[in-house]
Amino acid sequence: MRRIATGLTALLLLAAALPAQAPPASAGVREFTVDDAWGRDTVQFRTTAPVEDIVGTTNEVTGFLRADPKNLTGPATAARLEVVLNTIKTGIEMRDGHVAKALGADTAPIAVFTLEKVTSAAPNPLEPNVPAEIRAEGTLDLKGVKKKVDVTARLTYVPGGGPFNAMRPGNFVKLVADFDVRLADFGVERKGQVLPLQVGETAHVTVTALASDATPEQARDYREKAIKYLGKARR
Repeated sequence: MRRIATGLTALLLLAAALPAQAPPASAGVREFTVDDAWGRDTVQFRTTAPVEDIVGTTNEVTGFLRADPKNLTGPATAARLEVVLNTIKTGIEMRDGHVAKALGADTAPIAVFTLEKVTSAAPNPLEPNVPAEIRAEGTLDLKGVKKKVDVTARLTYVPGGGPFNAMRPGNFVKLVADFDVRLADFGVERKGQVLPLQVGETAHVTVTALASDATPEQARDYREKAIKYLGKARR
């Protein structure tokens, strides 16, 4: 999933944002980008079956979170996450290829989660360093199939200006989101006598991302540092 699976391109996205200090009433809509050059953001799924649990993980996640921090449940709230499906790793290289094929990566290589609406947020408004518990509805586009999914998430606005800015520029919104995917709803088959013993009916998906409002210039410098220290950027 590069962007889940780019989009569970996250999944889940739930939007929210604030300026470096608690925003005034006129702060308006803010947008934060999910695109970490170091590859710290993750989308993970787990299926549980009688003889095996399978965990798949990718760091190829991109997207955005957008909202008026004074009103997370308002109409301005939007989010989109994309994941590149053939980047999912399960711990067994041969199985990685089977998973990518089962998820339809050959014809629809990116999974996308799009936020439809936030049904509740507590607290609301979003305040600096105070996690907001979110319930939301979204659409998952996987294997050419679009289905509604219910999402729970935690958003935390972290103002810039602290020691972390020496590593990464901007203000931040940390997103941790969860939702369940019934594999049959998306045409993911579990045929035969053995496969149902290895692969569960439902995949539990967790998205963890740190979105930033860094300027394009700051993001470029951050990417260049990743290349310097890692030999390459995430993408």
